[in-house]
Amino acid sequence: MFNDIPDVVYDLAQLRTLWLRNTAYGECPSTNRISRISPKIVNLENLNDLSLEGNPIESPPPEVVTRGAEDVKNYFRQLQDEGEDHLYEAKLLIVGEGGAGKTTLSNKIRNPNYRLQKAEKSTEGIDVVQWTFRTPSGPDFRVNIWDFGGQEIYHATHQFFLTQRSLYLLVADTRKEDTDFYYWLNVVDTLSDHSPLIVVKNEKQDRHAKLTNAN
Repeated sequence: MFNDIPDVVYDLAQLRTLWLRNTAYGECPSTNRISRISPKIVNLENLNDLSLEGNPIESPPPEVVTRGAEDVKNYFRQLQDEGEDHLYEAKLLIVGEGGAGKTTLSNKIRNPNYRLQKAEKSTEGIDVVQWTFRTPSGPDFRVNIWDFGGQEIYHATHQFFLTQRSLYLLVADTRKEDTDFYYWLNVVDTLSDHSPLIVVKNEKQDRHAKLTNAN
């Protein structure tokens, strides 16, 4: 188990691949808890395959680490050249039961004038789209919206994609009253390390969804 990447690793000039995942499954389970990468990683010029999946990474931002070794090295090079800067990017995950209206909400967020389609196609697996808007200070802010298929067959894959430092929207369809609040609230809280979650109720007429079976 590693809580930090050993300093000796940064001296391996010919290192090409570095995998220190935190995973309790598979043939080689591990429980690494790495929270930071040293700026010394820029010395590993040959490193092109970096995987720290499942670790509670805080520095650099996890959004940078998931892009790979070259982006991590570029991050530290820019810090060295320009000083600390802000990352104008966020991850928004929309979850809920199948047919609850997640895709419609995603489209509405990106385009306020979007109109509901008579036969909105259900998401199969995961759709990832980008929403970009201007900020008061000038730079564009990018939101990566992850629209999850809600069918039960996809639930087993949540452990791979529900990430920390993200914002979650749980869409509940009051017309069906089939939202398993207990499941969604617990799985998001557990896998995202207590990331914020907003419940969005897709209501029709005077029917209201209630938080039932949730502790």
